[in-house]
Amino acid sequence: MKISLEWLREYVNYQDGPGRLAEILTGIGFSVEESAQVGSDWMLDVEVTSNRPDCLGHIGLAREVAAAVGCAFKLPEVGFSEDSQGVEEWTSVANQAADWCARYTARVISGVKIGSSPDWMRRRLETIGLRAISNVVDITNYILMEVGQPLHSFDYDRLKEGRIVVRRAKNGERMETIDHSLVELNNDMLVIADAAEPVALAGIMGGWASEVGATTKTVLLESAHFDPLCTRRTSRRLGVASESSFRFEHNVDMEMVEWASRRGAALLQQLAGGKVAAGVIDSWPGKGTRRQVKLRLSRLKLLLGIEIAVDKVLEILARLGFVPQYDGDNTITCTAPSWRSDVRREVDLIEEVIRLYGYGTIPTERKIHISVTTADQYQRACQKVSRALNGCGFYETVNVSFIEDDYWRPFEEEGFEPVRVQDTSRKTNNALRPSLLPSLVRCRRHNQDAGNDRCNIYELAATHRPSRQGGLPEETIQLALLTDGDFRELRGALETVIAALDKKARLRCQNDKVLWADDDAGATLQLGETQIGRAGKAGAAILKLFDLNQEVHLAEINFAKLLHLESSAGRITPLPRFPGIKRDLSLVLDETVSWTEIVELIRQENIEDLQEIAFVDLYRGKGIEPGKKSLTLSLLFRRAEQTLTHEEVDLWQEKIIRELGDKFRAKLRL
Repeated sequence: MKISLEWLREYVNYQDGPGRLAEILTGIGFSVEESAQVGSDWMLDVEVTSNRPDCLGHIGLAREVAAAVGCAFKLPEVGFSEDSQGVEEWTSVANQAADWCARYTARVISGVKIGSSPDWMRRRLETIGLRAISNVVDITNYILMEVGQPLHSFDYDRLKEGRIVVRRAKNGERMETIDHSLVELNNDMLVIADAAEPVALAGIMGGWASEVGATTKTVLLESAHFDPLCTRRTSRRLGVASESSFRFEHNVDMEMVEWASRRGAALLQQLAGGKVAAGVIDSWPGKGTRRQVKLRLSRLKLLLGIEIAVDKVLEILARLGFVPQYDGDNTITCTAPSWRSDVRREVDLIEEVIRLYGYGTIPTERKIHISVTTADQYQRACQKVSRALNGCGFYETVNVSFIEDDYWRPFEEEGFEPVRVQDTSRKTNNALRPSLLPSLVRCRRHNQDAGNDRCNIYELAATHRPSRQGGLPEETIQLALLTDGDFRELRGALETVIAALDKKARLRCQNDKVLWADDDAGATLQLGETQIGRAGKAGAAILKLFDLNQEVHLAEINFAKLLHLESSAGRITPLPRFPGIKRDLSLVLDETVSWTEIVELIRQENIEDLQEIAFVDLYRGKGIEPGKKSLTLSLLFRRAEQTLTHEEVDLWQEKIIRELGDKFRAKLRL
């Protein structure tokens, strides 16, 4: 925002030059980006942060300068004589949209003479880059840049029935703005209308039909507070913006609305010779009380790391208009002034204190001390699992924690009710995810829509379920996988995950009924005797709900049950010095014998030299009896200290074949 040094001095007794002023403003949080001499005056371009709309005018910045240097601040005196005829005899205001217009004031000034503004006003406006137009228009611009409150002047004689209606626009209504833009309106927009049609876009721009011109004799002066969100939405949708809309979007001071109206009436009487109708129409249905915020001195010391005398804290807060009340012990209660809508919390008050006390008073050290900590068990496990799945061709997804009811229901038992948030703006997806699987399936559908034919994805995130004891919801970290491949690919990825955490751990898949899986296509996942999750092929109902055109296999694991597998320190072993001996065995056995059972039986022999058991092939068909299958596996033997002989391996092989024959009636396939 550009300000004039001469103009600023009207409100604060500041006599130093522009350079010192730039230092003061920058020190209290308002950076000065540029300064330039304009005639006998100086222009300073001040950066005002979005949370300080009160400083989008000279008065707001003057108030800050006065507080920073400890000098007096004063508002201009506002005085004018009123006509015997009351404002209610001229006009009326019907506020039909109080949710978007919290306050609306109207004054009528008759007998105005349109002409040029005085030199002092023209000079100040031109210093900050505004072009002088006429006394009436310049007065509204002057007050806008003075206090940050937009005003609008209507040509009263061009208002049908001379009255104001604040209302939502009607769908399809049109209006020509003062810059001759023809805009089409809808009922999500707020307008100022007369008895027949819109005459202004509320808070943004006036209409051409009611614009003040050379023939204007009577002015209806508007000063109001419009909803920031409504103003911003309308401005963006119509592509119409102004200095007024910028200020309304950032929120103006509700209590200064009427002061700005009086200031405008006084200047119109002084500079345009108008007669001010007695009184003001002030529609303010929701007048509230000022906010109180407490500050603990102990908290101030803890956050700032320095101790500031109580008297100094009280002085700073008083300068800023917070009317501090000290309880004599630890707490200061402040009443936020109307222009400080940004101060809501204790930390906001602490920021105000240090801002004026000086950030430079906080001691600094020449050295920065950085503590390095290693990843904890959970972080290490996450990293290992992610690397393992990436190596298997899986891509990580990050999904929203909320989900629609239609999507989670097929994955839960009848009667289950998820954890919900009480945010009324969420109508259909206010449930927190009880499972990650619906999000993965929906992600698969998005990939399908994008033309990706193959999709291997996973997610590692929190799920939430109601507490069994009726307390707070239970949060559980889950690992979920989805693949377009068959169950063997899914199992291979899961085994890779387990091996990444502990090479000795073995995953077992036990055929079981899974709610969301096809019949006989589900399994529970177990580590030893502990069930860690479920896996299976998604059922037809799931494919139909998510509109998938191909089968998918899913798995979900309770990640907490994997953490004990993660070792804090990895063990590095040298490359083997001696060659290994590999033996392939093709076994004919019953269909009911699972691969897991074969592996467990072989490992129970505790053959120290057996390094690896690997699946090779599965065959059914010619040469194999019905009810039988041929399974080929590979055994790798190696000794760390010396080379194994084939005779030693023969003994181990014979023992394994004998045990498999005794337990599963397995025979070598010839």
